[in-house]
Amino acid sequence: MGVKAICIDDTKKPKEIPSDKWVKAGELYTITHLYKQLNQNNIKGVELAEFDISMCKPYNCYRLSRFIIKLEDFDKFVQMMKDSNELNNIDIDNFVKELIENKELILQD
Repeated sequence: MGVKAICIDDTKKPKEIPSDKWVKAGELYTITHLYKQLNQNNIKGVELAEFDISMCKPYNCYRLSRFIIKLEDFDKFVQMMKDSNELNNIDIDNFVKELIENKELILQD
């Protein structure tokens, strides 16, 4: 299961990630996984179906705030979080509220 998202921020590409694996603003991507990066100030990161950056240490995902998720896909995104093993000990409803309040999750009508 994946959630479609549009990249809105392709700035500040880390040098460890090759250009051919970097997202482009305005392009559509498929989020396949969400992480809460405990070792990086709790940054929320996502894996994309289109690119594998697992070998681009220390980066293994893209920052969630680089993307807009369409409102129609919001329920699918929440279900993806509920299905994620990395988020087992997190209250998903509060987590989603926090993401929206902190502008880490951006929704588009």
